[in-house]
Amino acid sequence: MGNPRVKVLAATFAMLTLASISLIINEENVSANAWALLALAGVFAAATVMAFFQKDEGLSHIESDSIVSVQDRETETQALPNPVEDGFDVPVI
Repeated sequence: MGNPRVKVLAATFAMLTLASISLIINEENVSANAWALLALAGVFAAATVMAFFQKDEGLSHIESDSIVSVQDRETETQALPNPVEDGFDVPVI
């Protein structure tokens, strides 16, 4: 099954475009409302394209069986040096 978000966004884009075209035909000119509907349809078209090319993040989590905590491990490069041992002056207030 495809991404349902893409289908909903594409259907919304199609409905807004058809509403704008029908508004233009009924009024026999391009009004501000028709331009607003066309602009909103463009936003939904962009969202549809972005959702279509977005990777499914749920599939990558299924493959891993265990969760490894990286925060508990501290390497030598991550540890901060002690300023007293390295010869820094520690100000006393």
